[in-house]
Amino acid sequence: MKKIPLWKLKREILRLGRTIWNLPGIAWEYLSLRPRYDRSAPLSRKIHHGAKPLTGEVAIYLIFPAQGVLPSHMHMLEHLETQGINPVVVSNLPLSQADMDRILPLSAMVIERPNVGYDFGGYRDAVLQLGDRLPTLERLYILNDSVWMIDAPRSWFDDVRAKDADFCGATSNYGIKRCDARDFRELVWEYTIEHPNFHYASYALAIGPDILRDPSFLRYWKRFRLSNDKKRTVRRGEIGLTQWVHKNGYKHTATCPVTGLDAEIAALGDDELDALTRNLVIPESPRLLAMRDEVLQSDPHTPEGRSDRIQIVLATVSGQAIGYAMPYYTTRRRGFQFLKKSPLWLSRDSSDKMLELMSGLDGPLGRQAAQEARDLRATRGAALDAGD
Repeated sequence: MKKIPLWKLKREILRLGRTIWNLPGIAWEYLSLRPRYDRSAPLSRKIHHGAKPLTGEVAIYLIFPAQGVLPSHMHMLEHLETQGINPVVVSNLPLSQADMDRILPLSAMVIERPNVGYDFGGYRDAVLQLGDRLPTLERLYILNDSVWMIDAPRSWFDDVRAKDADFCGATSNYGIKRCDARDFRELVWEYTIEHPNFHYASYALAIGPDILRDPSFLRYWKRFRLSNDKKRTVRRGEIGLTQWVHKNGYKHTATCPVTGLDAEIAALGDDELDALTRNLVIPESPRLLAMRDEVLQSDPHTPEGRSDRIQIVLATVSGQAIGYAMPYYTTRRRGFQFLKKSPLWLSRDSSDKMLELMSGLDGPLGRQAAQEARDLRATRGAALDAGD
């Protein structure tokens, strides 16, 4: 019988202790936050009707405009217009009149609301506001501004339409059992949608008409338990919604899939594989980053060097998700249209990697995203340069 390492045992004991300590607050939030919010929402929420109709394809676009409405927000709305998609903008912060005047002509509706329940709180308000219109829509998109949309040979929305699926995400996560960074060589790539935490990332989702006509879809949102804890929001929201879709028998897929990634990476040449490994974005795991740097000391042209690079790439995807970990690969090899923002302020290495990657982007969307990335590094990521 394999012994459990002492460090793992200590980690689990600490995790259990934190859970027990937080139980009263979790229970109180679970039972009371949604009813309290629903009672106060009519007074705290503002609904503005825009110029676009609430018909055809509709997109819920959630923004958190701490610096006001940015050019990238406007670019997203303009791109939706070119795609014939009518936006419902949800702002988790109050908007200035100037910003409201900019976005209303490109929107069907704008909802200003308090930042309760993170993104899923905003999505819920928009879905409930749409209410009886849901069964009449051709498709409902869910988007947020935690990512930039950049120029690509083909729009993500066209990729969605080409899929034979009721529910489509840009990327998925937790389809494989995570491993500790120090055990990356032992990772066996068995990606499955049956994993209990498997889910599609909520920065880009598409929901087809069969789901929209299902009365239980609206009931799901009415009963959704709001949380002001990010991890619980992910568990109830991203994981919960994906599992609802799966358990109800709807077809679902991702436009940037992770299944078969092991064979895809193994087919790369030595230099391509080495470049991918060097450009992995690892924002929240110092141990995994250290193992990546250790792997890079080996010769990429040897069997051991190749094997270690393949394994550390797969371990990074299993632990950090493909949307975070592989922008170098997904934008170049797959024409992927989204880049996550948070690596710009989460760690020095991930921030540097993102700035380098984005400095070479072409097209108006990419160049604007690169400028906003530099601004984020100078503001939210300023502490990363404190030691220079």
